[in-house]
This record gives sequence, structure tokens and C-alpha cells, in this order.
Amino acid sequence: MKRTQNQFYSDEIQVSAAEKPGAPSAFIWRGKEYRIQEIWGEWPDYSFGSAPKGRWWQRRHRTYFRVVTDEGEVFEIYLDRSGGRKKWFLYRRLKTSSRSKNEGG
Repeated sequence: MKRTQNQFYSDEIQVSAAEKPGAPSAFIWRGKEYRIQEIWGEWPDYSFGSAPKGRWWQRRHRTYFRVVTDEGEVFEIYLDRSGGRKKWFLYRRLKTSSRSKNEGG
């Protein structure tokens, strides 16, 4: 596979869910559909981010997924549930050559 550098985006995306509640099966980014072949990892983020610590309800409420598409590309996407909303974002595209499940986090 061609080696590329990690690229950060935080672009909003549209996601199709799989059988497992909340698990993504495909997403649309910049007009292209990416079908998810495998989920390499899932983790929550309840931090305050770069903002000063505030009240508990001001924390992030995100669930991240590291996914591999049917074309072999590796992405990290997340579901943001803060403020009562449910929006999906593409966080970053990871390097694609000799990538393992545990690299890049």
C-alpha cells in the first residue's frame, strides 16, 4: 500500500450503523462512500479536551472507532453525543502501509 502521513480532518460525515448498536458499517465523506470491513478498536472520550476543566456536563461525550475500509484505508471516526446531539465526524486518516491495530493512537 502507498504510505501517507496521518491527516487530521474533523469533518462531519454520514454513517450507516451495523447490527451492533452504534457500530458503523459505512460512512460517506466528501461525496464518497467508504464501506467498513473491520473495526480495529473502540474507545470512549469523556475528557474536557483543550478547554479548562468545567462541570461534568461540559465534558466530551465521544465514542471513537478505528476502522478499515474495503479498500484497505484506515480511519478514526467518532460519534459526538455532547449537548444532546448525535453527530459523526471523521477525525483522521491514518498511514496505510504496514499499519497494525495498535499503532497510531
